[in-house]
Amino acid sequence: MLKLNLTTHSKNEWSESQSVFIYAGEYLIKELHSGTSSSVSLDYEPDDLHFIVGQTQQRISLAKIKSTKLTTLQLTADLSIQLRVSHQIKLLDYTNLILASLSALLAIGYSFSTDSDWSEFLFILGSTVLVVLLFMLLYGHPINARNYNIRMYAAISALILIFILIPLENWTLKTLIGLSTLTVITRFIKGYQRSLSVVYDAFAKQ
Repeated sequence: MLKLNLTTHSKNEWSESQSVFIYAGEYLIKELHSGTSSSVSLDYEPDDLHFIVGQTQQRISLAKIKSTKLTTLQLTADLSIQLRVSHQIKLLDYTNLILASLSALLAIGYSFSTDSDWSEFLFILGSTVLVVLLFMLLYGHPINARNYNIRMYAAISALILIFILIPLENWTLKTLIGLSTLTVITRFIKGYQRSLSVVYDAFAKQ
């Protein structure tokens, strides 16, 4: 998925009252008022983008925009638009969310079936993991990288505590949660490394 960043510049008050209509194929993807900045996420990559300002129409290929750090398109004598494409980093790992949720549910179920002094704490930890993951799903489009990392740290910390608190005699449950937690940690680290490489490559091309 690509993110298209747009900024319009006008030379007089009359052009500031205009709107720029941006089409991908036959679909309107953005209406941008003059003198403003905005962005739009592209679910697919069209061959070109079509800009309409009043009676003026211009096209520019997406490949040309992607080939440069910043592209300036002169729409009229008084109005121009700057275009920049950036790659959006996919943060949410649904495999991790499923594994962490299953581990949390196992911990909650175990808290009801044990007489351990830690049963209430296990219930709280399992519930915490579910709430954290639910928030990521509800507010995950787009999700801030810093918030995502903090929530994943919280979920992983809770899963590690759950693994520690489950007694050794329940080795089957302990093994399942341990393997699940290890997988979540490994996938999170790999995803974090991939996100860093994407950001590094983007800066390197600038």
